[in-house]
Amino acid sequence: MHKLILVAVVYKIQLLIILAADPGRDIRQLIPALIQVESSGRDFVIGDRSLGEKAYGPLQIRKPVVDDVNRAYGTNYRPEEMLGNRKLSIEVCEKYLRLYATPKRLGMEATPEHLARIWNGGPNGWKRNVTLPYWQKVKRLML
Repeated sequence: MHKLILVAVVYKIQLLIILAADPGRDIRQLIPALIQVESSGRDFVIGDRSLGEKAYGPLQIRKPVVDDVNRAYGTNYRPEEMLGNRKLSIEVCEKYLRLYATPKRLGMEATPEHLARIWNGGPNGWKRNVTLPYWQKVKRLML
């Protein structure tokens, strides 16, 4: 019985080490909360209709985000493609966050707070006080 418990404990420790070493872990934990804040979990949402650049899909992705991702990754996404396409929206979000939430840019490892505030406020959103209320909403929804 003690051997079984020991094996289970060792397995959990190994799993925690693997998860801690995974740089995408924070992004994957954060995305469901971002989707809730951005669109209340809905995939077919068009926001910012009164602005020149509408926001599309579950993560409310606008043209500047798509432009940055396209430039950095050599892709040809269009904002309208995010409408109803959760998988693509998540892919674009992850690429955007990996582009701007780097230790070199931040001077430290990115935390979920950095990621959320960059998503809300752009590449330097992690430094802007205006993104703090957004982070509080996201933080309350994180698992």
